[in-house]
Amino acid sequence: MRRMLLTVLMAIGMAVGGATQASAGVTCVPVKAPKACKGVARCEWGGDPDAIWVEIKGGTLKLALYRAEKALANVRSAKVKPRTVSIQARQGKKKKLVLSRTYRLKGKHWHYSYKKNCWYVK
Repeated sequence: MRRMLLTVLMAIGMAVGGATQASAGVTCVPVKAPKACKGVARCEWGGDPDAIWVEIKGGTLKLALYRAEKALANVRSAKVKPRTVSIQARQGKKKKLVLSRTYRLKGKHWHYSYKKNCWYVK
C-alpha cells in the first residue's frame, strides 16, 4: 500500500514539475518560409530559417542588381527575418557574378532549440 501511494505521488510530482518546467521554456512556432523570390523573376533561394541564400539571374547588369535589391527588400519586409541573407546576382549567358554579398538583418530572428527540436522566435 505504501509503495503504491509513493508511486502515485511521485507520478503526480513529475507531471506537475514537468508542466511548470515546459511552460517556462521555449515555445515552438511553425516556421513561415521567407518570401525572398516573391515577384522576382529568375530567382532561387534555399537554406534554413536562420540563414538563407538567394541567387538572382538577369540579362543585363542593371536588371540583375534591380532583382537582387527587390529580393532583399522582400526579406527585410518580413515580420520575422533570417539572421543572415547571402545574395548572389549573375549577369548574362556566361553567368558573370556581379554581386555577392551577405547581409545581417536587424529585428526578430528565428532560433533553433536543440532541446525541443524546433524553431522559435526570440
